[in-house]
Amino acid sequence: MKYFFDNSLSPHLAHGIQALSAVDPAVEQVIHLTERFARNAPDLTWIGELQHDGPWCIISIDRFKKQHNAERAAIRRAGHIIFILDSQWSRQRYWVQAERLVKWWPQIITHSVQVSDGAYRVPWRRAAVSRFQTVAL
Repeated sequence: MKYFFDNSLSPHLAHGIQALSAVDPAVEQVIHLTERFARNAPDLTWIGELQHDGPWCIISIDRFKKQHNAERAAIRRAGHIIFILDSQWSRQRYWVQAERLVKWWPQIITHSVQVSDGAYRVPWRRAAVSRFQTVAL
């Protein structure tokens, strides 16, 4: 599975997760948007371009509601899986985000290989038995 971090998250998080995922054969690639596109690339551009070598699992805090839901339609057409980090993630400092993402990462991998598409909300709080909530696209 391939994972794509958009601009709502630091490239350093993507690079750290890539390094940590090297031991997991289910993870083919982890990249940040800036590794393939200009930092200011419109969401519709990169969502569509990723379709050519996808599908991808997109990791984002963005809810993809701009442009009259055109972004959500593009995600559906492309067949990407999207993990939308709850809005609380954006209010946290970098190291706190990194720590929590590392805790969630094994569950994100497991879930992403079990589904073929869809959008899932990743809550900030992680309980002993945490589940992703399905998000309508």
